[in-house]
Amino acid sequence: MNILVLISKMKRSLVLTLVLISFMQSFAFSVLTDNKNNNVTQLDVSGLDSENVDVFRQLLNQETLIRMALVKNVHALMKDMVDLKQIMKTLEATQQKTDLEVTNLQQEVDSMKRENQKLDLENRKCEDTLNTVKQNFTQINDHFQEFVLQLEEKRETFERNTSTVLSDLKVEVRYLSITLLDLNRHTLEVDKGIPEIIEEKYEMLSSRLNDTMARLSSDLVLADSKVSKSVSDLKHSQNSIITSSFDEVNKTIVDLKAELRQSQYDQLKLSSTVSALEVFRMNMTSNKCDLSRKVAFTASVSSSSGSWNSGTLVFPVVITNVGNGYNPSNGIFTAPTNGNYVFFVNVQSNAAQIIYADIVLNGSTKVRTMGYNGSYAAGLNLVVLDLQKGDTVWVKHYSGKGYYTDGSITTFSGFLI
Repeated sequence: MNILVLISKMKRSLVLTLVLISFMQSFAFSVLTDNKNNNVTQLDVSGLDSENVDVFRQLLNQETLIRMALVKNVHALMKDMVDLKQIMKTLEATQQKTDLEVTNLQQEVDSMKRENQKLDLENRKCEDTLNTVKQNFTQINDHFQEFVLQLEEKRETFERNTSTVLSDLKVEVRYLSITLLDLNRHTLEVDKGIPEIIEEKYEMLSSRLNDTMARLSSDLVLADSKVSKSVSDLKHSQNSIITSSFDEVNKTIVDLKAELRQSQYDQLKLSSTVSALEVFRMNMTSNKCDLSRKVAFTASVSSSSGSWNSGTLVFPVVITNVGNGYNPSNGIFTAPTNGNYVFFVNVQSNAAQIIYADIVLNGSTKVRTMGYNGSYAAGLNLVVLDLQKGDTVWVKHYSGKGYYTDGSITTFSGFLI
């Protein structure tokens, strides 16, 4: 608000300055020269006497001084105008900033108004809820008062009824006393006929006991028939269980026969491997070539793995490496000479995991192993390859994961025929 007042005052000062400048420009014309802006040196003073000339000169000097003072004031006013313009620019920037702040404040005020409206709405809801609670409390209080009144009425009624019942009980007690006296007399009379009564009761109990024994006999016969039926049902159930048990046993026998056939298949593979090894042994014993032609290797993994699922299977534990064709650091065999080679691999599955592996020649799969059937299944295979010097052979992952070893179970072998 103070900034607006200051701007208004500065505008009025600027208007007054402009009016003064226009007045000074109009006043700059000399009265002595008939409002004509003539040069002082060109004035015609021929018709004037010396005294008038002196007066005229004094007037001219005064006019000159006044003009100089006015020019000085005009320059000062112009400077003030420049300063005022700068102040005006600063004030305009300040005004813009103030307007922006006022806009932000207005937005905050609007936001606060909206929040206030929300709070008013919530307050109304709370007031409505409070009024509802008050009404409910009032109703409960009214019901409680009614209940108290009803309870008081019931208590008074109960007291009246109790008084009535007590009076009736007193009357009943009197009648009961009289009845007891009559009963006493009757008891004395009955005592005289007790032996006869006992005889009658004995006969009656005997007949009832006979009837009960007859009913028990019939119940025993019925229970016997029920037990016989239960025994027959139990025998039938037992026969069913025995039949199902025989079926399970037959199924187990069939499964065992299937596993036996698989075991026989594995034994057949093992026999072929043994035969190949026997051929190798015979060739080794009968081969009359020099030692440079003899190539053979066997390697094993160092430990089991449950996560191996890609790349080359490396057998770092070297058992035999005649000819140094096998590299235990990368698991690759490089043929040191041309010839026919026999390769054998066994990849044992880890517990119930499934594992497939390939024997690869120069990146091309030749045979595949499968450790699949059952726990710790043997995945083995054998291949004969015609290799040229420099060809490479290794074992590569195909599918599944993991392998198992205990000693030297998962192995890779090869030899030159």
